Amino acid sequence: MELLANKKALILKLMIKQINLSEFLCQFGDGSGELDLCKELTIAREAKDAELVDLLLYLSAVVKFDYYDVDILNQLVTDPWHQKHEEVVRLLDHYRQPSSVNPLYKAALFNLDYRDYDEDFVLANKCIRALEKIQDQNAIEKMELLAGADNELIRQYAQKHLSRARR
Repeated sequence: MELLANKKALILKLMIKQINLSEFLCQFGDGSGELDLCKELTIAREAKDAELVDLLLYLSAVVKFDYYDVDILNQLVTDPWHQKHEEVVRLLDHYRQPSSVNPLYKAALFNLDYRDYDEDFVLANKCIRALEKIQDQNAIEKMELLAGADNELIRQYAQKHLSRARR
């Protein structure tokens, strides 16, 4: 756990510009200067460390990390213990991988306590948009299921994006 605390402290130092990216890369991980955020997110996920997930997603944006394995993102989007679901959906939307269809479908139906304020079901809408962009049969089938959801807004979002996907 001390290792995770050290990683968080380093990312925070980078955020507040106490160190530059080059110094950060030399001190983070194994000291090789290589940054494997898929591996780091896997470690954070195994530890169920929501703060570290948050910081690593920030870091991935700063260094414009290219996720070579979206599986960690697929897992994170369906994990209820953190609060970065929208950010993970944004990344999955960018990569548009067929492997993300089932996790996006599941996330669209999530009832997360921290999103009680979300009367517009923004997370569900973003998941549905990502499904539309994947453009495979499985994604269309999941949007069809969402178009029959009990929740009226989710149903409307799915119907809208489904009609666009079928064009």
